[in-house]
Amino acid sequence: MKYDFDHAVKRFGTYSMKWDDDAFFKVITPNLRLDGETIRLNLADMDFRCAPAIARAMHRVADFENYGYTTVTSAPEYKPAIIGWYRRRHGVEVRPEWIIHSNGALDGVQQTILAFSQPGDGVILCRPIYRNFTNVIEGTGRHVANCQMIDSGDGHYEMDWEGLEQACARPENKVFVLCSPQNPVGRVWTREELARIAKLCRDNQVVVVSDEIHSDIIRKGVKHTPIIEAVEDRSNLIMVSGVNKTFNLMGLHCAYSIIPDEALRKQFQAGYETPMPTAFALAGMIAAYNESEDWVDELNAYLDDTIAAVVDAIREKLPKVKAYIPEGSYVLWLDFAGYGYDPSLLMELINHRANVALQRGTAHDPDQGGVFMRLCVTCPKATVLEAVDRIAAALGEYEAEQAK
Repeated sequence: MKYDFDHAVKRFGTYSMKWDDDAFFKVITPNLRLDGETIRLNLADMDFRCAPAIARAMHRVADFENYGYTTVTSAPEYKPAIIGWYRRRHGVEVRPEWIIHSNGALDGVQQTILAFSQPGDGVILCRPIYRNFTNVIEGTGRHVANCQMIDSGDGHYEMDWEGLEQACARPENKVFVLCSPQNPVGRVWTREELARIAKLCRDNQVVVVSDEIHSDIIRKGVKHTPIIEAVEDRSNLIMVSGVNKTFNLMGLHCAYSIIPDEALRKQFQAGYETPMPTAFALAGMIAAYNESEDWVDELNAYLDDTIAAVVDAIREKLPKVKAYIPEGSYVLWLDFAGYGYDPSLLMELINHRANVALQRGTAHDPDQGGVFMRLCVTCPKATVLEAVDRIAAALGEYEAEQAK
């Protein structure tokens, strides 16, 4: 391989939320064990070195020796970089006027909720789903209208189409937040599924905002279809994405919403002040999309190999855990129900005994996620395999104690 993904960057002391801000995580889980030996797989934040072209772009901006106001329109390469990426990677033609800059994909989700619903309205989610969607919905004074996905039992989740149709038909539900690929279960929705979602929502005057921030991290042989490519009538569709997850550039705050329909776009933008990106964010995104495509290809190949090895190791060493290879993203949704442990005991064994940080399933599915854990494959393969060994040893030790 041209790029080295087997050696992680040492990130202590780099102003990293994942490694330097333990207090952030302990607000949610007060007794969380986090120390220098903890294997941290609880956050969708990769520990690999970024693509070299991005680092070069950062050095070039640092050499400006002046960091005054910047805007998207001050960077003529910004929108063409996005357009070129979608043309090459997804076969989709995006027009410049469709693109609206944001700090992150969640900003686009939040603005959609604010623009197309009122406090007290419902926003449709299909759980299990990324926990911060719930935070944004509730933080804007709306409520979650959950349409629970159907778990086939073999790692493959499906939409509850009857339930979704009923949710869309309720007049108080104004927005549907889709996660594509679905985090944490890893589903990559087919063109037919996306078209069905878009039509169900359109027929009921529901706006769809599709968070596609993981769309470039896909298993070999799987195709991601951007929702704006799945249908001809895009009058109720907003797609949000960015370089954040693909290139691990969350700290640069460079994402965007793509809204083909002019009337929808105007309503979205009414009262929305486009955030001002830093020069580092602009340079990093342009270098990512224009010069780092081969890095993404190698990253995906590495993740494919790592995820397959980790799932095999879990099946061998933790046979009571159900683990499956996701179609997209670098997230594993692990079912620990076979152990029969209370969720708090499960967390104690994994976090304190094994010294591995995973994320509780209830964060993404408050009602049915108690026996699940989310594991992010965001570091070298050897490290993730060591985490599996630690968890297997901790659970084996506990079972031996109980058998005495």
